[in-house]
Amino acid sequence: MSHSVYSNTAFALAVSLTPTFCYAQDVFGTLNASLDGIERTWFLTTQDTESRSFGMTIAIANLQSFNLWGQPTDKTLDDIKDSLLLGFDVMSVGGNTIPLNVSLTYLADGWKSGWLANEADQIVFSLTTLEDVDEGLLVEGNFAAAASYSDALSSGQVDPSRKMQIDGSFSATLPNYLLKEQ
Repeated sequence: MSHSVYSNTAFALAVSLTPTFCYAQDVFGTLNASLDGIERTWFLTTQDTESRSFGMTIAIANLQSFNLWGQPTDKTLDDIKDSLLLGFDVMSVGGNTIPLNVSLTYLADGWKSGWLANEADQIVFSLTTLEDVDEGLLVEGNFAAAASYSDALSSGQVDPSRKMQIDGSFSATLPNYLLKEQ
C-alpha cells in the first residue's frame, strides 16, 4: 500500500470516528393555527434542557401554569420574530380542571409589533388533555382569539380597532425537566 493511500485511508477513518457536535433541537409539541385564514405550524423545541416553554406547579394554590412558546421552525430554539406564544393557568378543583389567565401573542416582529389577546372576552380556550405520561406531562387543547394589534407589545398597549382572528390547537408532551415546582 502506498504511503498516500494509507494516509488518505487513515484520515478518512479518523474523520469518521471523530465526534460531531450537532446542536439540533428536539421538538416536543406544536401549535397549529390560522392567522386570518392562513394555516401555520409553530414548534415547541428544546435543546439539552433549555427551552422558552415550561410548565410550573404551585402546590399551595393547586395551580399549574404553562407557557408554550412556538418557534417558527423546528430548527430554532430562541427566535422571538414570527413566534406564537400561548400562556395559561389551570386550577384543579374537586377533580375538575379550570383554565384561567389565557393569553395568546403573535410576535410578528419580536416584541416590537404583533398581535395580543389576553382578556377573557377575546379568547375561547379548551383544555382537552392534561395527563402525566412517562416522558412528562401531555397537554392538548384548542383556542380561538380575536387578537388586537400592537406596535409596542412589551408595553401591553394595543389598538382595539385592528383585529386578527387566530384559531388553533396545541399538543405537547412537556419533558419532566421543563416542569418546575414552587
